Amino acid sequence: MAKPKGWPGWKRPVRLLKRTELLSNVVALLPDHPSRRFVWRGSRYRVVAGDGPERIHGEWWRNTQEMSAVRDYFRVEAASGERFWLFRRGDGVDEQTGNLNWFMHGVFG
Repeated sequence: MAKPKGWPGWKRPVRLLKRTELLSNVVALLPDHPSRRFVWRGSRYRVVAGDGPERIHGEWWRNTQEMSAVRDYFRVEAASGERFWLFRRGDGVDEQTGNLNWFMHGVFG
């Protein structure tokens, strides 16, 4: 999956969701590839380009359950042109790092 042309210089989207939203019907090659397709808010998206992962570790100072928690973030572009900031809970290898569910965290403007 090639890096899309014209990605903004910043790695974070302009619009973050108040709360992350669970994605369904996600297809991705583990451990380090962005999703290839997913369903969000009832709409199906096919990913044509992606960038990542950017690994963010849990807030270990808050509680012991966060010690091994991992989020792998990806910037992806859908075939329809929308660009999203997604993450997978877990590193894709060790199940203690997360349950491998995918979430929407933001939308690029």
